[in-house]
Parts: sequence; structure tokens; C-alpha cells
Amino acid sequence: GLREKDVVLAITQGVARELQKQGIGVTMTRNSDVFVSLQGRVNRAEAVNGTIFVSIHANSIGLSRPEVNGVETYYYQTGRSLAQSIHRSVLQRLNVRDRSVKRARFYVLRKSSMPSTLVEVGFVTGSQDSRNLANARFRQQMAEAIAAGIVQYLK
Repeated sequence: GLREKDVVLAITQGVARELQKQGIGVTMTRNSDVFVSLQGRVNRAEAVNGTIFVSIHANSIGLSRPEVNGVETYYYQTGRSLAQSIHRSVLQRLNVRDRSVKRARFYVLRKSSMPSTLVEVGFVTGSQDSRNLANARFRQQMAEAIAAGIVQYLK
């Protein structure tokens, strides 16, 4: 019953609120339950001449693998230090499994011109992560941790 799109939208809106409180401009690729293509996401970031691009997701591996839990953060080329800053912030603030920072060729990472990262906030199929992600307070803490990592990177 836990859907990635609901979990991620709540976290992403929380990240935006936290950054805006600190005077950081935020452009969202979506503010409601609408689908935006990968190219549409990149186009939006490019159109506003974004400084960074942060894509937030929740992982899934299938209900037969509930033992798989944890946070992963990806970068392609220029986003490594951004990914590391966000990942470190999440691990410092939340009790989650560390699945590390990894290099990947995800479309949004390859096609955006600014430093980019993709954060997997946990597994909706994981026994521990699904409990956490279903909790509104945990989602807010995740949002605050991601925002803090972004602020640290921008400094």
C-alpha cells in the first residue's frame, strides 16, 4: 500500500520548504500527482538555469526481499560532492542503512548540465524502510536531512 509517488512528493515538498526558509530558490518538476518525463525534468532544470539538480526517489526490489533496506545516492560526473554531502547528512540525522554513494548513468544525471544527484530514500519494499517511509515524521526528518546536505554543498 506504500506508493513511491506519495512518499517522494511529501519528502520533496519538505525539502523545498526547508530550502526556501533559508532563502534558497527552488524549482520543482512537480508539485502534485502528475507524471513528468525524464526529459521534461531535465528541461525544467535547464530552463531555469539551475545551480544543482536533485532527483528524489524511493527504491523497490520486490516483496520477496524485505531484508533489503537503505539509502543510496547516485551521481554521474559533476555531482559527486553534492551526492556525498546529501548522503552524509542523511546518515548523520537518521538511523538508516548506508548503501553508499555510487556512480550511475541515470538519464537525469547524464543529461543535466549542472551538478546532479539522485537520492533513493529507502526501499518501499524493505521491512524497515517501509515502516519509516510510511511515517510522516520520518519523511519530514528525511526532507530536513536532504535540505541540510544541499545547504552544506552550496556553502
